[in-house]
Amino acid sequence: MARPSVCIAGAGLAGACAALYLSDTYDVHVIDAKEAASGASGAAAGLANPLMGRRAKLTWRAAEAWGALTETVARARATSAFDSGGVLRPTTEPKQVRFFKDAASEHPRWCSWWTADALAERYPQVQAHDGALWLPRGGAVDVPALVRAALVRARTHGATYTPHTRLTDWTPHDDGVDVHTESGGSRSTQRYDYLLCCVGQGYPSLPALDPLDLHGIKGQTLTVRLRDAPSGLPPISGRGYIVPDHDTFVLGSSYEHEFEDLQPSEAETQRILQKTQTMLPALRNAQVESVAVGVRVKHNPTNLPLVGPYQHPRTWVVLGLGSKGLLTAPLIARKLPRWLRASHRVPAAIRVPKALLPSTWAPAPS
Repeated sequence: MARPSVCIAGAGLAGACAALYLSDTYDVHVIDAKEAASGASGAAAGLANPLMGRRAKLTWRAAEAWGALTETVARARATSAFDSGGVLRPTTEPKQVRFFKDAASEHPRWCSWWTADALAERYPQVQAHDGALWLPRGGAVDVPALVRAALVRARTHGATYTPHTRLTDWTPHDDGVDVHTESGGSRSTQRYDYLLCCVGQGYPSLPALDPLDLHGIKGQTLTVRLRDAPSGLPPISGRGYIVPDHDTFVLGSSYEHEFEDLQPSEAETQRILQKTQTMLPALRNAQVESVAVGVRVKHNPTNLPLVGPYQHPRTWVVLGLGSKGLLTAPLIARKLPRWLRASHRVPAAIRVPKALLPSTWAPAPS
């Protein structure tokens, strides 16, 4: 019996993770307007940080999301792309001391509070307002490496990948969906059982997605080199973030809600350097080696990811993952095979543009 087919539009983090899991039971064809991992929100590295924001609030389904990330890394055979040794969150302002202490009290399995003396003893190079939060279950991910590994592994299960091919539109039918694409000036159409739209920052080129009210936020990261770099540092998240790799560091990130292009900004480079130097003063001697720019996409009204059938049970979206993609894309991808199998039972009421969190929607029996 032939396996059902699915076209995944977008080879960033969401699309690559989806291909990794769906390729076990579906004939998967991945297309992308660029090369694999050249998108991925433009991130050279990102943090898997279960307690995000100034108040260190525990992320959605933290335990399940962390498990999905570690499973995805293992399934993709990309352990070298994942430093899971923890994340350090130094306080950056007086209010954070109370927030972080409260987080350590409420979530002892996820984090612990370090006093200023304890921080100085462990990592004297790190500067904080007063103490830090230590997250033993956290880490840094080489995002492009994970994306490439996931696509390679999916291809061993029969998935195909076509770069430089842009999704232009689609036409759903009761028994499938016609996917319209453009490549090198030539247009073509192919029928699949399902379309999974994971286009990320490519959403403006698809008028069919306009009703979703998506919004892109330009982000910039730096790779810098530092002579006599302090050794043994974990990834650091506070004012921006710092991901160490021997004598190089990835520093991030900027958040530009209004922008005209995706060119690097010297002003944002300086802001990132200033922010990260307050946490690690040694970075004042760092030399900028490269700058990466990308776009995080969020759902404007809710900041929730958009996951589910869009306008038709054969056409699905996985969009708007924003800055939490490393802890949501693997979890969503792991559930997609079951959700797609049950798509014919999804109530018509949710086949409209709206933010859907899997925590509040279970189309298939658990």
